[in-house]
Amino acid sequence: MRLFFTLRNPLRAAVLTGGLLILNPVMAMAAEPYAARPVIPADIKESYLVKAARDSVIPSRARVGIPVYPGAVVIRTYAVDQRPPKYEGLPIVELISTDDYQAVIDFYKKQIPDWRNAELFSAYYFAQHGNLNFFTPEEPHVGIHKMEKYYREGDKKVLRKLLPGSKTLIKVFFSK
Repeated sequence: MRLFFTLRNPLRAAVLTGGLLILNPVMAMAAEPYAARPVIPADIKESYLVKAARDSVIPSRARVGIPVYPGAVVIRTYAVDQRPPKYEGLPIVELISTDDYQAVIDFYKKQIPDWRNAELFSAYYFAQHGNLNFFTPEEPHVGIHKMEKYYREGDKKVLRKLLPGSKTLIKVFFSK
């Protein structure tokens, strides 16, 4: 008889087989959200960013398959059918971090060393095979942006209320 259950620690799962308890962290990872949502302060005004942070459907870490930056929080997700026509491509998870732009780049250089990487425009990109198509991406990639260069002043204020001290935007495009 096989019985599956999760332990109090969400990073672990177990299977009971013939009286033997086998821990399997991969099984738990399938249901673990890619990253946490930000804590939304009660006094923050409703905006498209607040609504997205609150209502986005966060995929599992196993579904995304790309390392999440430690401490980053999800501010928005897009399924392919939620993207504007002619911009479909891949689903996206957008995160923000309090760490500096260079620290995030260094993390991904260590985590995905076999991916091609380059600085383009005002961002740094990691692409699985090096083919970057910003409008209709066909391969998984990670874009790292300085919030100062990416958002309007009002949006930066909202994001800094969602994650005080946030500096860096991380856009993760993952396979369908």
